[in-house]
Amino acid sequence: MVDSDAAHFDGLSSLITLGGFAIPARARFVAKFVGSSLFSSLTLGLVAGQTGAVLFSCGPLIPFMAGSCIGYTWGCIGYWRQCKNMTMTYAKSYPKILAHSLCTNMLLVPPKDLALDGSSDVNGTIKSTDRKMTLEEWIVEGGIGRLSYAILAAQSCEEDIQEMHKSERQKIVDKYSDGKE
Repeated sequence: MVDSDAAHFDGLSSLITLGGFAIPARARFVAKFVGSSLFSSLTLGLVAGQTGAVLFSCGPLIPFMAGSCIGYTWGCIGYWRQCKNMTMTYAKSYPKILAHSLCTNMLLVPPKDLALDGSSDVNGTIKSTDRKMTLEEWIVEGGIGRLSYAILAAQSCEEDIQEMHKSERQKIVDKYSDGKE
C-alpha cells in the first residue's frame, strides 16, 4: 500500500514537509529566487563564454562574466514577474484566502470595505464611485511595499490553493471514472 503523502511527492518542499518541518514563505521565496537567478546566470554565462571563445579573440572569461550578469538580471526580473502574476491571480481568483494570509502572516490588514466576494463589477456597468475596490486594486494602489507583502502572503497560501486545485481535479477524474462524463 502506498502512503498518500509519499505518492504526491513534489520535490524538496514535500520532503521537508514529510520530515515534519515547515518552510516559511520567505525562505521558499529566497530559495526559488536563488535557484532561478543562478540557473539563468550560469546558462547565459556559459553560452556567452563558449561563444566568445569560439567566435571572438577575447577568450571565454569576459563574455562569461558579461553573460552571467545579463543572465542574473534576466532571472531576477523573470522571477519577480512570475511571483507578481501569481499574486495578482490569487488576488483576483481567491481574494478571501489571500486577504486572510495578509492578515495572519504579514500583519497587513486590508480595509473592510474591499470586495472579497466577487461582488465588485469590474466590467464598468456600475459607476466607479459606487463600486467597491477589489483586493487586486488595493494591492496595486499600495505600491511596491504592499505588493511585496502580498507576494509573500501568496507564497504562504500557495500550498492551500494547490491543494484546492488537486481536489477539484480529483473530482473531475472521479466523474470520468464513474462514467458520468
